Amino acid sequence: MKSDQSGKESVREAQGVTITRSGSQASQKGPGDHFTGAVRVDPLFEPHEPSHASGGLVTFEPGARSAWHTHPLGQILIVTAGVGRVQSWGAPIEEIRPGDVVWTPPGVKHWHGAAPTTAMTHIAIQENLDGKVVEWLEKVTDEQYKTSPAQIEGRRQTSDDVVWVSPALEQYTQKLLYGEVWKRPGLSPRDRSIITISALIARNQTSALPDCFNQALDHGVKPGEISEVITHLAFYSGWPNALGAAGAAKVVFAQRGIGREQLPSAKVDLLPLDKATESKRASQVEANFGSVAPGVVQYTTDVLFRDLWLRPGLTPRDRSLFTVSALIASGQVAQVSYHLNRAMDNGLTRAEASEVLTQLAFYAGWPNIFSALPVVKEVLEKRPS
Repeated sequence: MKSDQSGKESVREAQGVTITRSGSQASQKGPGDHFTGAVRVDPLFEPHEPSHASGGLVTFEPGARSAWHTHPLGQILIVTAGVGRVQSWGAPIEEIRPGDVVWTPPGVKHWHGAAPTTAMTHIAIQENLDGKVVEWLEKVTDEQYKTSPAQIEGRRQTSDDVVWVSPALEQYTQKLLYGEVWKRPGLSPRDRSIITISALIARNQTSALPDCFNQALDHGVKPGEISEVITHLAFYSGWPNALGAAGAAKVVFAQRGIGREQLPSAKVDLLPLDKATESKRASQVEANFGSVAPGVVQYTTDVLFRDLWLRPGLTPRDRSLFTVSALIASGQVAQVSYHLNRAMDNGLTRAEASEVLTQLAFYAGWPNIFSALPVVKEVLEKRPS
């Protein structure tokens, strides 16, 4: 039996078996010469003759990564949490997730680390040769590291099946959609992600949502904001669409280690109500439709505009942005005028409204966009410049 300095039992040996107790070995900070960003190394085991293998649990905070390096006898990484990235010299950057196993052959120059907005933890196992397990090289530059989002986004959306069936679609996806449209300056990547998610939920395209949720998280959309988008669009696209989106988000959240504590609760303190504007809207709806569908009028006032729209998890601009996006994507052009005016009152600019249409054309199709164009044009022409 072995003990640490505090006298606590750390290793138990019985019948040739050695047990190293969890927490008995001190964590170490990844040295700045070999890592960029915050990195923690928790030793797991040292070589036991005749074996030459050692292992450690390495946690990279968002944006952190190793320097370029090689291993004389190779290395195995087993991803246990979060989202990470790995690249060998001259090859594309690959995204890695919990359960993925990465083998790097001997002498191959490579790096690995976390995604920009998500931490990553992996187990690293390697063997020593003449007492050496790694050869450290130069650091990964910000430019090298920041090439990863576009590469990853393209591979997410283009499977081998698509490449095999439709090379032209693959080319349009890579060069036009990801190489050009997503990089247009009129909207931030975050806004484009929100618009895209809204279109997919509105059209009940659940199978495409996991990739877009991951993309949105990498673009700075918070887990709580995704939760609020799904809740909001239940009222504008229907409960079944929202429930399907919730199921897709649950898988992504679990893969990235996102817990319920990061999501908004059902009951929150609401934002202040613009009583004059809301009273005018409610009166108009009551006068027009109170005798036709009093239940709809009641829930529109009490739940939709005096509760849902006032939840603080998203700004009014964001709520307007994905409401307009969902309406256009689902062909509900009759509702676009009111909500686009509301969006612009909430801070959406004319240039941004134009870019919303451009982004949606690729996710909702040209017919839906051209159906919405006359309504959008009329709104913009009546708005003060």
